[in-house]
Amino acid sequence: MQIPSHSAWIPLEVDLAAYANEEGQLSMADLENALVACVDNGDLLHDQTDWVEPLIEYDSWLNRRLAIALRGWGDIVERRGADPVRLQTLRDMEELAEWTCQVLHDRSRYLARRSNWCPALDEAGALVMQKKQSRAWGRRWKKALKDVAVRHRNLTTISPWDVFPREKQADLAYANLLPLMRFADSLSFQRDVSISHWNVNDFNGFYERVSAIVRCNGGAGLVAKQV
Repeated sequence: MQIPSHSAWIPLEVDLAAYANEEGQLSMADLENALVACVDNGDLLHDQTDWVEPLIEYDSWLNRRLAIALRGWGDIVERRGADPVRLQTLRDMEELAEWTCQVLHDRSRYLARRSNWCPALDEAGALVMQKKQSRAWGRRWKKALKDVAVRHRNLTTISPWDVFPREKQADLAYANLLPLMRFADSLSFQRDVSISHWNVNDFNGFYERVSAIVRCNGGAGLVAKQV
């Protein structure tokens, strides 16, 4: 997504590889605790931060956006000795990404039930009912909110460069892991790999693949799917 102007984000990071051993096997319990703590800390920081501009402060209240950078994808694949070109390798990492996002969304939903969901959902509900002018639609919207409402409008961010093992020359074979970006609410472009050996065609081809995945990632939101 393109970052809206005057929007308030709390940047956080979870390095998945930090919870993996030398063989790339993850301590799922420790990773889950880290993900939950990230959501909790980010939510608290929205209330504690002294936003310098009124519009940014309003966006913080309205959307409670988090940018939890999920990192270490390429490092895990490398430690496992998995072939980044094989479809099964991508499927395994997608399963991990799906589980990771589920943990984050579950925690956000828990906080929404405990406190309140992000007020942007109330604004969206008012627009739906104004458009439809139907009590039935209003009931469907309220049921959808009860079932899936989250505390934070955005949660995850992924850098396309994190599909490569870090602190090394970027092997283009790892670009086959780029579909992992589908699990991000927003993208960063933090780079910890060298591309000094790439030529212009390598660079352009990489960004063409990134752009194609971004264009295909415009699905409906959680609440909209339920309505």
